[in-house]
Amino acid sequence: MQSLSANLPPLKSLVAFEAASRHLSLTRAGEEIRISREAVSRHIRVLEEHLGVKVFERLHRTIALTPEGKKLQVVVRESLEKIAYVSGIIRAPRQNFKITVGATIAIGSFWLTPRLAEFRKRFPNIEIHIAISDQPQNLITDGIDVGLRYGDGRWPELTPIRLFDIFAFPVCSQSYLDATAPLAATADLLQHTLINLDGATHSTEDWWWWLNAMDVRVPPSFRLMGLNSYDNVMQLALQGEGVALGFSGLVDDFLSDGRLVRPLGEQQTQNQTVYAVVPKSLSPLPQVQDFIDWIVEEAQ
Repeated sequence: MQSLSANLPPLKSLVAFEAASRHLSLTRAGEEIRISREAVSRHIRVLEEHLGVKVFERLHRTIALTPEGKKLQVVVRESLEKIAYVSGIIRAPRQNFKITVGATIAIGSFWLTPRLAEFRKRFPNIEIHIAISDQPQNLITDGIDVGLRYGDGRWPELTPIRLFDIFAFPVCSQSYLDATAPLAATADLLQHTLINLDGATHSTEDWWWWLNAMDVRVPPSFRLMGLNSYDNVMQLALQGEGVALGFSGLVDDFLSDGRLVRPLGEQQTQNQTVYAVVPKSLSPLPQVQDFIDWIVEEAQ
């Protein structure tokens, strides 16, 4: 006898379908179940691929259920309502769960921290702690449930979950650009104040690496302004003190709101990626898995 799991679509796709079929709006469905409109659309697509039929007609500014979708809506809504009702009867008193997330200074400060308000809204019963360090963290001995790590994903003791790739490019404030020498080509950078992230940990992706990769000959007399914290590097760039290396995913908010600009289009990469990592030897607790699912969704 074939198991239920062989025929059942993914539960998340059914939840997204139920909300979308009730509102006939991907946007309102996303607001209700606290995911993006795009995430709702992906769940619906997964459901349709599983079933091999369309459950919605995509109209100009709305959606409508297909005949197959109408049949599915009745059963899904009734089933989910029964599950919710019984769960409410047998559920234990609400508990507060705790997780600890490890991250580098740059990832923690510029990618994770701005998103924490949304996580706490989605999961109010999960108490989250962030351990920030640019030194490699041992997840088990340091008591870290999930790490956000930058590299090639080759960590034998860890399970890596890919989040986003990293590209490096010059960034500065518009006020700095307006007040200084022209910056139209990569060689022009040598006429500017370059703010560098110092330290052995960052030496493979500093200004020397970037300029060499762009075939810019750096004279021995050239001097940088160096700091060993990316937080401080970004602070000086935002204050209009010079040009820093921006990293995709970390400076996106600054670029989107105009606090920083990209004076040049060129970029370089070490083919490195930001991953969420967990110990291979441990199965994630439910609250840890909730965080992983959420952070993968955010990265997408």
